[in-house]
Amino acid sequence: MTEQTKRTDPDIKERLRCELKKVYDQTPYFKSMPCTPEDLDYGRVRVGFDISRHACNYRGIASGGVLAAFCDTLMGMACRTLGLQITTLEINMNYIRSVKSGEHITGIGQVVHYGRKTLVVGCECYDAAGRIIVKGRSSFYILKKID
Repeated sequence: MTEQTKRTDPDIKERLRCELKKVYDQTPYFKSMPCTPEDLDYGRVRVGFDISRHACNYRGIASGGVLAAFCDTLMGMACRTLGLQITTLEINMNYIRSVKSGEHITGIGQVVHYGRKTLVVGCECYDAAGRIIVKGRSSFYILKKID
């Protein structure tokens, strides 16, 4: 099966979705990071996240740490679609626009480099109007292939 076939095969996408859901459901951390995978493909995910008041600082805007955690999560999910268990080596964030409690954001994570031992993944998060909120980039170390 070619990479292009994998990307268009609905059965493969469903298997990836089920695998991510299984990991998500079994990880207590995600109870505090309630995000919703909206679409996925090999090396790419789109994930929604509702900003709750618990995710905001004293000024009522989403905490930079919460946004970084969301970005780390969606970039990790992008790696997981490749059938890899990984760990974050470094993360870089560029905060562009604030987002308030009650708003919905959408993040897109995309693997940009798949090496023998490491991955580089980029992400962008958008508000409901399509304006960019944050951009991130991260390096991950491949612990093992699980697929």
